[in-house]
Amino acid sequence: MKLVNIRFFEGGQAHESFVRNGMKARTSILKHVNRREAEILAEALGGFFLHPPPIEDSSIEWAVAFEPVKNFKICYLMRRNEPEFEDELQILYDVEEAPFSIPAEDVADFTLLYANAMIYGVRSILGRKDIPGISRYL
Repeated sequence: MKLVNIRFFEGGQAHESFVRNGMKARTSILKHVNRREAEILAEALGGFFLHPPPIEDSSIEWAVAFEPVKNFKICYLMRRNEPEFEDELQILYDVEEAPFSIPAEDVADFTLLYANAMIYGVRSILGRKDIPGISRYL
């Protein structure tokens, strides 16, 4: 895996804050997902549960990836930092064998759309009605 952040892509610096701000509301929902639930979600949504996580760090509870374009993966890593810091959903991209360069604007859209899919899955696949729908946050 060759993991990079959004700045790697053409126009990435301009889209970094868009992704960061867009993921704040989504993280507030997805932080309630535990490791087993993340594994179920990844499988049900056509993604991958990454075990071990692509980064060696004891704060990572779970990591899932989705492949919107062949050989281009979006990796979501849930870092449990509380009580010292807020939990964080770190986003990295695997571009090791990507067939072409994807513009940061498209990468940002893919990132938010797949996070939305996970949230919909939390409610419909996992049956977690205790978690409000994404429309409440956006």
